[in-house]
Amino acid sequence: MPESTPPPKKSTSQLARYSGVGMQMLVTIGLSVWLGVWLDEKYGWSPWATVVLSLLGVFAAMYQIIRSVSNDK
Repeated sequence: MPESTPPPKKSTSQLARYSGVGMQMLVTIGLSVWLGVWLDEKYGWSPWATVVLSLLGVFAAMYQIIRSVSNDK
């Protein structure tokens, strides 16, 4: 009976890298929402600054993730 080789384990550095990408995404979206809420309160634009900046934050975070993943290849 042939011996089977165990599947390769993911390195710890790769796990840390993707955890960092997730934290970067969280910070990007969180800061953009916070800034939108602050602008809404300061200028009375409710809810437009929050909506626009949160969407821009999501798009920026997705761009960062796509760029990071495409560099792995």
